[in-house]
Amino acid sequence: MNVVNPATEEIITILIENDKASLDNKYNLLKAAQKHWAKQSLKGRIAVIHRFYDLLDLEKEKLAAILTSEVGKPLQQSRNELNGARTRIQWMISNAEKYLSDEWVTDTDELKEKISYDPLGVICNISAWNYPYLVGVNVFVPALLAGNAVMYKPSEYASLTGLEIERLLKKAGVPENVFQIAIGAKETGEHLLDMDFDGYFFTGSYKTGKHIYERVAKKMVPCQLELGGKDPLYVADDVKDIVAVAAGTADGAFYNNGQSCCAVERIYVHENVYDDYVAAFVKEVKSWKSGPPTEDGVYIGALTRKEQIDVLKHQVEDAIEKGATLLQGVNAKAISGIILNLLFSPM
Repeated sequence: MNVVNPATEEIITILIENDKASLDNKYNLLKAAQKHWAKQSLKGRIAVIHRFYDLLDLEKEKLAAILTSEVGKPLQQSRNELNGARTRIQWMISNAEKYLSDEWVTDTDELKEKISYDPLGVICNISAWNYPYLVGVNVFVPALLAGNAVMYKPSEYASLTGLEIERLLKKAGVPENVFQIAIGAKETGEHLLDMDFDGYFFTGSYKTGKHIYERVAKKMVPCQLELGGKDPLYVADDVKDIVAVAAGTADGAFYNNGQSCCAVERIYVHENVYDDYVAAFVKEVKSWKSGPPTEDGVYIGALTRKEQIDVLKHQVEDAIEKGATLLQGVNAKAISGIILNLLFSPM
């Protein structure tokens, strides 16, 4: 499997995809190791994840450079993602004892009842490419804290980052066979869906999430999905600082090259502030720097997936044909490997 830099289209490296036999072997290792990991004290598991938290900061520049090289996001945004992931991990390790400790419901001489929290066992985490650290730690960190073993499949577009996550977890003290990584694309994912995991956790598109849910439903195991939405936003006429609102909503739409599960996709603006809002929005977007994601000050880098360029071209052409006016950006036919800021007036 070629790992390609989307900004330069150069092959960074070539990875060997996991076939069914290698995945089965990794699963067996996870299953055997999970019981020992679960027997460790919660405080011990928290200490291990705390070391992982520290390592993310210690190696931040290296990790950010790798992330940018394979997904195309600006380097500063890769640093921001790592900072955000560490903030989430800090919350998890600070609250793990609170949420994972036994809860006594009744404790009398006649009756004793308590709620205990046991690990599921071996879980499968199929993760996303747009924020591999942020969406990854949402699953594998609480899973490990709770005593589970994890098969982690990074997106094929963020495999190098997945390998770095595995390296740092094990450097932090996660036992060798408690966290395994599955390298590959669709075929690898299909193999994982056929295996006997105790839970599935996926972040990505609605289409893929629906496929996963239908495939694993018959197993009667937990299946949790975080999928994309349509995310509308309304700007009312009582806004005090229209310039700040325009800047914030533009960032909400275009951050990470617009490749966010919760990116602003529709903006409704009250007619009383519409002209001022559009003027401020266009001014904000025009101030951004587009270019190679490793350059200082770049806000818009390269699209992670090259095939999405054609999707953008079609959307631009379709909007213009239906009466929209392009206020910022380029003609659809001129869109290249760099995603450009596009803003339309109403149809």
